[in-house]
Amino acid sequence: MQQSLVPTSLLLAGGQGSRLGGRDKGLMRYAGEPVAAHLSRLLRQLGGELLISCNRNQAVYAPLADRLVSDVEPGFPGPLAGILAGLHACRSSHLVVLPCDMPKVDLALLQALLARAAEAPQLPCMVRAGERWQPLLCVIPQVLLPQLEAAWRQGQRSPLRWLLAQGARVLDLSADDPRLHNGNSPNDWESR
Repeated sequence: MQQSLVPTSLLLAGGQGSRLGGRDKGLMRYAGEPVAAHLSRLLRQLGGELLISCNRNQAVYAPLADRLVSDVEPGFPGPLAGILAGLHACRSSHLVVLPCDMPKVDLALLQALLARAAEAPQLPCMVRAGERWQPLLCVIPQVLLPQLEAAWRQGQRSPLRWLLAQGARVLDLSADDPRLHNGNSPNDWESR
């Protein structure tokens, strides 16, 4: 039996919400509350420290996390910047990453991802649903920070390309797994 990982958790909430008219996606309503509050409680069940990557509304996010991290560069450079900030702040062997636009992810999925990652703890692990990659739902060993820093300096901005270049393992799920629903449009969220 593989050793279970107790990761640092990173909730990615640092985007500019361009598909939501600039609204902060982490503060969109889900089940009567900001989605970040819902997902923070989920991630806390993994047992490690909870980080939230955010570039605005820090006063709202701060009570939900142990620590906040922000992109090192201005202008919303993308999710890989949030992951880089999370790896810098990570005090455990692994960082589990969850984007704030996947409100239906559950504990069983996160545990399955961590179990898959524990099979080869030196490699990152990400989710694939059918033929569609979900690179922002992943587990990354903290020791890969230098590789990510180097790739960032060389202009890499794609989480998928970087994870594949590191030999990422895959947790395969069905193409229609409802837990992977992305909330990218206003219709995906409560209107109030």
